[in-house]
Amino acid sequence: MKKGLFGQQRLVKALDGVSFSLERGKTLVVGESGCGKSTLGCLLTMIETPTEGQLFWHGQDLIKHDQQAQKLRRQKIQIVFQNPYGSLNPRKKISQLLEEPRLINTALSKAERKEKTLEMMAKVGLKNEHYDRYPHMFSGGQRQRIAIARGLMLESDMLIADEPVSALDVSVRAQVLNLMMDLSRIWASPTSLSRTICRWWSISPTRLW
Repeated sequence: MKKGLFGQQRLVKALDGVSFSLERGKTLVVGESGCGKSTLGCLLTMIETPTEGQLFWHGQDLIKHDQQAQKLRRQKIQIVFQNPYGSLNPRKKISQLLEEPRLINTALSKAERKEKTLEMMAKVGLKNEHYDRYPHMFSGGQRQRIAIARGLMLESDMLIADEPVSALDVSVRAQVLNLMMDLSRIWASPTSLSRTICRWWSISPTRLW
């Protein structure tokens, strides 16, 4: 990048020398503002392509350009974005948003997908009557509950939460964080509430080099 019109071009590394291990049932809370948490989350979920490095998941390097490895990563590593008002497609009903992951990645019938969706909705505190509603009909806290449900629809092993409550009202933040605590107990995946920066939930062991 260049600094100014006639400035000298220089290389900027968004992430350099990142290394951590995340074990089963553990939570990782990392870094201050601007340190690259969101970038790292985008790399792990394939939103961005890394220039180098390795990500070992059950002994398999998911960074390699292997279709099977990439499909596995899409299924097992999910993300909850910061802004619940922009992360949900306003043209799709909640039923479509939640059933889409299983429609793409499983061979379940329509009836089975609906059953799984209603079960997940109940776990995040949503009612059956919300099944056919659109995102604009929900509050910010409810939308983030939907986003969390979508991230867990494939029974993902790791859920990346990128500042999941920063865009919500203070009164709603506690509700969403309590929900994450409850879900972590259900899936034996504890989460830390010490900082609302970035939370990494893991049910299976992984290692990033």
